[in-house]
Amino acid sequence: MQLGLKKEYDAQQNSVVYDWVRQLMAMTALPAFAVPLAWDWWMQFPPVTGSMTTDAKLHDLADYFARTWVHGDFPQELWTHFDNNGPRTTNAAEGWHNSVNTNFGSSEPRILHCACFMHWLQKCQYEVQSRCVQLSAGRPPKQQLSTYVAVNNDFWVTKLRYGMDIGSVFACPAPDVSAVQYSRLRFRSLTEIYLRTCSHLYGCNKTRLSC
Repeated sequence: MQLGLKKEYDAQQNSVVYDWVRQLMAMTALPAFAVPLAWDWWMQFPPVTGSMTTDAKLHDLADYFARTWVHGDFPQELWTHFDNNGPRTTNAAEGWHNSVNTNFGSSEPRILHCACFMHWLQKCQYEVQSRCVQLSAGRPPKQQLSTYVAVNNDFWVTKLRYGMDIGSVFACPAPDVSAVQYSRLRFRSLTEIYLRTCSHLYGCNKTRLSC
């Protein structure tokens, strides 16, 4: 889906458009149960920019996100990664598909290239198996760039802190209506802070200096 928001998004790092779109991206870091709550509380309301054209595009983006990811056919458990302790991105899979494109000029090799493709695929399988044997024998894994290591660590710390904070909210019984209201407001505040922090960390992947 293309709405033509790139210019507004790239205008400045602290723009309201940039901030809101980053928070949309960061919703993948929320627990699945918190996605509809965050959406209903504040994320469904795009910022007002003063431009009717930009505001209309932002509302179109919000409508698409709601139809597809909040109330659509893709359950939050499918695309949120709060409970995922493995890779946060699909870079490894994308790298493999790029190698297919490089070798065959297409992500879908033609029938005429089947023999060549099968030979290449067997070579890939052999390399993967050899790598698994080496790792099992004690060879150290390939080191990540220090930038990604630092950002991943920040993500884990942020996620752990948020989990402990909301756990304390749910662990305390609410004896009356005012206590329930306080717990609700506390949970919303913690979730909004967590979402903003994650949206900032998403912008730290390319350069650590921007953090």
